[in-house]
Amino acid sequence: MALNADNGLVTQKSNTPQSDGQGPEIDYSIFALYNEHSLAAGRVVMGQLRPGLTPESTEVREVSDGWAGSVGMREGPRGWELFLFKTAKRSERWWLHVLLLLATLFSTVIAGSLLAGHAPILFRGVQLYGGWWLPVPTAFHLGALPPGLPFGLALVAILAVHEAGHYFVARHYGISVTPPFFIPFPPYVSIIGTLGAFIRLRSPVLSRTALLDVGVAGPLASFAAALPVLWWGLVQSSVLAISEAGPSPYMVQFAGEHFWLGGSVAMSAFSRLALGFVGDQHVLVLHPIAFAGWLGLFVTALNLLPISQLDGGHILYALLGKRQKPLAWLFFALLIPLGWLWPGWWVWAVLVFAIGRGRVQHPPIFNTESGPTGPRLLLGTAAVLMFVICFVPVPFVL
Repeated sequence: MALNADNGLVTQKSNTPQSDGQGPEIDYSIFALYNEHSLAAGRVVMGQLRPGLTPESTEVREVSDGWAGSVGMREGPRGWELFLFKTAKRSERWWLHVLLLLATLFSTVIAGSLLAGHAPILFRGVQLYGGWWLPVPTAFHLGALPPGLPFGLALVAILAVHEAGHYFVARHYGISVTPPFFIPFPPYVSIIGTLGAFIRLRSPVLSRTALLDVGVAGPLASFAAALPVLWWGLVQSSVLAISEAGPSPYMVQFAGEHFWLGGSVAMSAFSRLALGFVGDQHVLVLHPIAFAGWLGLFVTALNLLPISQLDGGHILYALLGKRQKPLAWLFFALLIPLGWLWPGWWVWAVLVFAIGRGRVQHPPIFNTESGPTGPRLLLGTAAVLMFVICFVPVPFVL
């Protein structure tokens, strides 16, 4: 038996137990035939169980329960197959994760200061060739940072909660996963000061049930975290009467400029509940904390797009298996016309295409046949509803 090439693993046939120092030995007598190999990524054991053995057999359960790593099982044409993967031991570069977190907190706090009407960094324009100019920082006002703390802390907390949801559920399934990588971004280029955060799975997800749980944990966590932040921010926001309708009922002020934000079902409902805001001849100027809550809902919807290896791609593949492919292509195709309304969708389409290595549909996993049942179907349905109520077709009205 050979491992799926899509997993990036290569095995060799063997019926001789190998001791590679990566974990305890297992009872190989449960296998009629197995492959085992030690790779740079970790230790792989895959085999066909002896006739009469099933995942519920005592000796099989002892092996799977005692394995400190990912465990997958599926029923093949010749009986049950067992897949074991244990990631090679490695030390985490915690210094890098902490440094990125602090840098992202700093950039988002500066963005928050600009949203609050302060200028922590002063620039002088240096003229370049062809009419271009380069902004060169000339002064830094430390006292302008505290007003940006509420926005920076709220946004980074929502991002951290999202990644923590993925992280702890992945660890529950014995999946090796990195701590979050936060991505700082210049706040004078972006009004939020970050490109988000991500984690990386270092071992395969072997079942659709595990894939659903890991995929849905992040959006559920960020959705739950964003709602109280949004509510708190909304009650501190301002409703202004206007003589004529603007391009959107929501607006933020950044460095003295006005930026219009698109609305979602969730945003509309919370604005009405918190302030009685309906948008008729009025505009809602969001407090920086409300903007952080808005971003939390937007990031949740962005991750729930059912494409490639985004959270939504994981969830829909877990629910539908191979039937996820046409829906993935449909949503990917929809990003093209949406890009005429907001060019960011084109950038997102390119990034998703790159992340998927040219693949829009979700890559296959070990057990594609056995899908989630019972309450997990409700969990998947809840994720779909979250996407519907949080999605903003035109996030930023230009």
